[in-house]
Amino acid sequence: MEQYRIGKFTFDTYEDYVRGKADVKNIYKITHSVDIYRPDVALRLYQSIRSGKFKIYSEIGEHFLLDLADIVAESAKENKLPATEEALHQSKESKSGQQAKSKQEMSSKQQVKFKQKMSSKQQVKTKQETLQKHQSAGADRSRMILGAVCMVAAIGCFVWYFWSDFTNSRGNKMNDYLRNLKETSQESQEMVETLSNDAFFRENAPELEAAAAGMVGDEGTKTAEEYSILPEYEAILQENQNFAGWITIEGTKVDYPVMLTKSDADYYLMRNFEGQNDINGTLFMDARTNLEQRSTNIIIYGHNMKSGEMFGGLKKYLDEEYWMEHKQISFDTIYEKGTYEIFAVCLAQVQYRDAEGFRYYDFIQADSEGAFQEYLDNIKQLSVFIETDMPVYGDELLTLSTCNNYVEDGRLFLVAKKCMDAE
Repeated sequence: MEQYRIGKFTFDTYEDYVRGKADVKNIYKITHSVDIYRPDVALRLYQSIRSGKFKIYSEIGEHFLLDLADIVAESAKENKLPATEEALHQSKESKSGQQAKSKQEMSSKQQVKFKQKMSSKQQVKTKQETLQKHQSAGADRSRMILGAVCMVAAIGCFVWYFWSDFTNSRGNKMNDYLRNLKETSQESQEMVETLSNDAFFRENAPELEAAAAGMVGDEGTKTAEEYSILPEYEAILQENQNFAGWITIEGTKVDYPVMLTKSDADYYLMRNFEGQNDINGTLFMDARTNLEQRSTNIIIYGHNMKSGEMFGGLKKYLDEEYWMEHKQISFDTIYEKGTYEIFAVCLAQVQYRDAEGFRYYDFIQADSEGAFQEYLDNIKQLSVFIETDMPVYGDELLTLSTCNNYVEDGRLFLVAKKCMDAE
C-alpha cells in the first residue's frame, strides 16, 4: 500500500496526508504570528484546541498539542508567570529602600559594614523565601488552571458522549420502526387502515390526501392516480408527509429514509425523522428536486458523523478497493424503485457565492446534451476514482454528498447512474 510522508510522520491514506498538511499549514501560521513560548499564550492556545475552537485533524496536530502542554507545565515549574515578575520587581525596590535607610542611620564604618553584611544575608534569605513562595503559588495556580481545563473537557466529553449515545439510540429505534413499516407489507397496510379511521385523515381533509400523493394543489398538476405511491411506503408517508424515499447500500450503515422539503431546504440538517433536534440530522434531497417529473440528478445530503451514522461511512470510498466492493446503491423514491451504480468518487470545495467555478451541487436538470457532457467533464476533474464506462445523456443520476475536511469547506460526493434493468 502506498504511504505518504510529512517529516517524521507517515500516513496510510491520501485523505490523512491532506489532513496532516492542513495541520502543518495552521501550525506554521500560529508559530509565525505569536510567541507560543509565552506561558499565557501557550495556555490560551492549549485551551482553544481542547475546547474545539481551534481544530486539529491529524497526528501532527496532536503532537503540537502535547508540545503546548509541555510548555505550560514547564512554565509553571520555572515560575514564568507575569504576577511573579511583578512581585520580584517590588521586592527589589523594597531592598534598595532598606539599604538606603540603613546607610543614613549608621555613623561608624564598622556599624555600616556589620549592618550591610547582616542586611545582605537577610535579604538573600528573604529573596529565596519569596521566590520559593511565588514559585509554589505560581505552580499551584497553573495546576489549578490545567485542572479546571481538564475538568471542563471531561465534563464536556461526558455530556457529549451521553447526548450522542441518546440521539443515536433514539434515531436507530425510529429507523428500525420505519424499516419495519417498509419491509412488512401487512403491517404497513394495517397502519394505513388505522390512520384512515382517524377523523384527521378522512375524506373531509382532501388537502392531506393531495400532499400524500405528492400534489401541490395548483392548476396544471397531475392527479394522485398518475403518481401512484409504492405500497411499502404508504404507511411511512402517513407518518411524515416530507418522506420522499429510501436509500440502502449493502454492507454499510446506510439504510435510511430520505426527506424532501421544498420550503425549508435544510430543515432536516439537525432534525430527525420526527422533527426533533438531533445532531445526526436526517438524509434529505436537494429542495430543487422534482420527483414527479424525475430530475436528471437527485442529490442527497447527509452528515459525515464520526460514529459512522448517516453518511459518516462514505469516506471509506476514498479506498479504491472499498469502492469496487460497494458500488451498488438501492434507492427508491415514493413513486419508483431504483438500483444505481457508483461511477465516480469525487472531492470538491464549496464555492463562495460570488466566486466563479463549477458547483456540482447546482447540477439538477440537464436541459441539453451539451450541458450534460459539460457536467461529466467537470466531474472527471474532481474525481479521485472514476469508471471508464460513463453515463450518456438521458441517464438518471444520483449524487450522495457529505462534508470532508481535506480542505476548508471540503466535500466528498459519490455520483451513480441508474441501472437500466432496474426500471
